[in-house]
Amino acid sequence: MFEFSCTVKAGQEPARKLRQQTAPVERAMLLLIALVFVLRVVPGSAQNLYQNSNVSQKQYDVIVAGGDPEGIAAAIAAARAGARTLLVDTRPALGGLMTRGWLNTIDMNLDSRRRPLNGGIFAEIYRELDDNSFDVKVVEMLFDRLVAREQNLDVIRGALTLLPVAGSQTLPLYRPGQTLCPDDREMSATLTAEIMPPRASEAMTVTLQGIEIVHDHGQITPVSGRFFIDATQDADLAVAAGAGWKNYGEDVWGNIRNMATTLVLRLGNISDAGWQKMCVALGGNSDPGGLLGGTRRSIWGFGDIIKRYSPSTQRVRVRGLNLGRQNDGSVLVNAVLVFGIDGLDRQSRREARQLAEAELPLLLAFLQKNIAGMSEAVLAGVAPELYVRTSRQIATQYTLTVDDVLENRDFVDRACFGSYPLDIQAQVHDHHGDVTGKPEQYAVPLRSLIPVGFSNLMVVGRSAGFDSLAQSSARTIPVGMAAGQAAGVAAVISMKRRLPIDRLASDSSAVDELHQQLTRQGVSIGPNLARPPAIVGHWAYPGLKFMRQRGQISGGYGNEYSLEQPISGKAFANRLVNLFPDLHEHDRRWLYDFCAGQDSLNLGMACKILACLESFAVGDAIASRKILELPPDEVFDGFRQRDLFVSPWPAAKSKWNIALSRGAAYMLLLRWSEQRAH
Repeated sequence: MFEFSCTVKAGQEPARKLRQQTAPVERAMLLLIALVFVLRVVPGSAQNLYQNSNVSQKQYDVIVAGGDPEGIAAAIAAARAGARTLLVDTRPALGGLMTRGWLNTIDMNLDSRRRPLNGGIFAEIYRELDDNSFDVKVVEMLFDRLVAREQNLDVIRGALTLLPVAGSQTLPLYRPGQTLCPDDREMSATLTAEIMPPRASEAMTVTLQGIEIVHDHGQITPVSGRFFIDATQDADLAVAAGAGWKNYGEDVWGNIRNMATTLVLRLGNISDAGWQKMCVALGGNSDPGGLLGGTRRSIWGFGDIIKRYSPSTQRVRVRGLNLGRQNDGSVLVNAVLVFGIDGLDRQSRREARQLAEAELPLLLAFLQKNIAGMSEAVLAGVAPELYVRTSRQIATQYTLTVDDVLENRDFVDRACFGSYPLDIQAQVHDHHGDVTGKPEQYAVPLRSLIPVGFSNLMVVGRSAGFDSLAQSSARTIPVGMAAGQAAGVAAVISMKRRLPIDRLASDSSAVDELHQQLTRQGVSIGPNLARPPAIVGHWAYPGLKFMRQRGQISGGYGNEYSLEQPISGKAFANRLVNLFPDLHEHDRRWLYDFCAGQDSLNLGMACKILACLESFAVGDAIASRKILELPPDEVFDGFRQRDLFVSPWPAAKSKWNIALSRGAAYMLLLRWSEQRAH
């Protein structure tokens, strides 16, 4: 045996001295302990109805669709609150992304004292783990043990799919994701629709009556319910019932911009000594921010080496390695990115798997040659499910925004808290991702879990009511499980009070009861003590928000927006092109050519550029040439007369020949865009 400790990743607990056991006798003892653990996990109270259409009853108070961690938390919370609850999933094992997608490292959401936020059911799982990275089989058993304890909870696993029933009509799925349309099984075309269902609205409220559980070979089990929680990854149940939604990215960038999809792979034949070599290599090159390093369970880094890898197609890229050591000695690798995948299209998802699997032999050869400790590694498998990060966002009573997150906002109807960075993963091959900013702590309102136009349906998980930037923080598993727990309790309160869920968030008494019950279930749900960051008081903050809401600027982990630094001509041109993608190609070329030689701009030259773009918009080439001949101070005076530099723009910064700072550029673009819109 040996001991080692390595650099600790930001957000992890201080590294403890951890023993890696290698002797055969000790391994046998571990297997015996694991066997005893499995025997203790066998369901006792909950009905384990795997591939069994004979549910214990035909009517439930709460029905939860989807066995991802969010759905498990929702079902347990509802059962603990006294509701007869049914959890239905299509997979053979609970855990979804954690156990089927092999996403075996938790993106922790911590408070200002570096303690996990929320508590509750997530904490019950987290306390059983020895690291932020975990063994997939152990987590699967932990989920089984949790649901087995609940007297009021039945579980069906291995269903083919399920369909919502509303108005006594069974509704087909519309563009379902992999939860209700598993990629490894075939479904009848009659279970899906080509036409988008009629959209629910506040004027036309939908009440669900039940679901139909479809099994292999076409057998159907109808089950009625009083309340429904959609915990599928893509809100498939809600969409089939008529919930409104947007494709990911449309609200921020004006078009679909899904993050890359990942297929996690498993490597075998990496010895304990090999694992230690990798830890030591990174320990000697660790950075203060914790972006690389290693522990007994996890390793993250080697980005400098991976940059030298050349994939076989531009549809695939490999990023820095996230490695997770499993109890059987194998290593899970989260690193392969596949671009251009539509998570709502089964053929596209299957294409992602094909592209990733075709790349793996080449990647393995590279790792064997270039990563110390991997020279003898072998490919030992791939995850049963893809890690699909984004697809669509549901229209809810309130959409959580990037400003809510980065201003650390609280809400009276808070359902849970988050604090993970706004981590935008790569979207195309030449995009390497952005960190828009890092909140201290923000609240997720209950309204962001309530689809518009429903009286008895909530949505939890990454497709809930978040804008596309806020989603990059709120989609993390700890936030999703806490939101699921809140949804489970809210469902019971809604039924007990006979108060439709679309009215619950505005009922202060019901919200108080929600918080009281969550507190009794071990959730920390008091007022958010985090304050807005100091930058909200900057005179150019409205301009910063304008650009940030459109995905045009990032503050990184330190929220450093450099508002007082000069902006280059190229950076100014980039902002304009991204804000106005409908610019003609020749106008875009002119803009870049004109700005290319400007290491820095003054305010007058920036106004001149905008005036030229105005003339381009109306097709007046003569006016454009005249503007170019005008002195910058004259063009600036014209913009001043249009009130573009009124308060809070400081008088000292509203001179034509002053260097254009980033903050001033953002404010100028905000006000100019507002005038153009009117």
